[in-house]
Amino acid sequence: MKVPALVVATLLSTTAFSPAAAEPGNPEVDAGTHSFLAQFEAATPDISSSPVAPTSGSGTSSPLVYSYEPLCQRNDGVVQPTAYGCGDAFTCGADGLLHEVLAHEAQGIRHVGTTCIEPGDPIAAATAPVLTPGRILEAFRRIPLPDAPLQIQPPGGETLVNFDTILHTQAEPFQETVQLLGRQITFDITPATFTWTLGNGQTMTTTDPGQPWTPGTPMDTYVSHRYTQAGPVTLQLTTTWTARWRLGTGPWRDVNGTVTMTSPAQDLQVRTAQPQLVSYD
Repeated sequence: MKVPALVVATLLSTTAFSPAAAEPGNPEVDAGTHSFLAQFEAATPDISSSPVAPTSGSGTSSPLVYSYEPLCQRNDGVVQPTAYGCGDAFTCGADGLLHEVLAHEAQGIRHVGTTCIEPGDPIAAATAPVLTPGRILEAFRRIPLPDAPLQIQPPGGETLVNFDTILHTQAEPFQETVQLLGRQITFDITPATFTWTLGNGQTMTTTDPGQPWTPGTPMDTYVSHRYTQAGPVTLQLTTTWTARWRLGTGPWRDVNGTVTMTSPAQDLQVRTAQPQLVSYD
């Protein structure tokens, strides 16, 4: 039976593992081994409590070796579904990964049960790293995002009361390929929402980045705001980015989280228009 990419941990070197062998005070188990076995038993509630028989018929017990295989969705429908390892690992506990426990015996490999391995567990260091949703999100957050500056019209830092002040930015989808745990991952990154902080206690969230003013374009196609009171305001824009990811040429999966970027604040003076006589005939 072929088992892919197993990380093997030898629990005992001279005797097979059984609950009786791990009892406190057993002279056949040294203190270090007993401590490890106690932690192993505490972390593996699904493992059978029946004694494991010696794997050799010679009268001398052979080493009993366990390995831990992360449980994943491996058949993703591409040409080589397992070429890039564990893509969608099954999570458990607070921040753990669910593993199958396998016993390696002289007659072959036997399924023992499942166990939840948390990051701080003793056997966590001996398990192969897998692409968890947390690791994917962390890699997404490390990707430099393009600037999405806030643009305001009319320009010059001034606008009028009850006048359509136009807001817009420049943000386009893009792709980035990175290496994570020795695997090639491509992110498809999209600006999803834009939150405009208007400086008067109001915010406005859109999926539209807006556009600059052009002659003949109807006003309802712009992202705009009308201030009803004169005075200074400070505006800011927060862009929320979402992403999909895939291993090699595999299927796209959504990243479990978002990244936000806030543009530098801009001051705007809202003024009241005053009629002024410029000539008289």
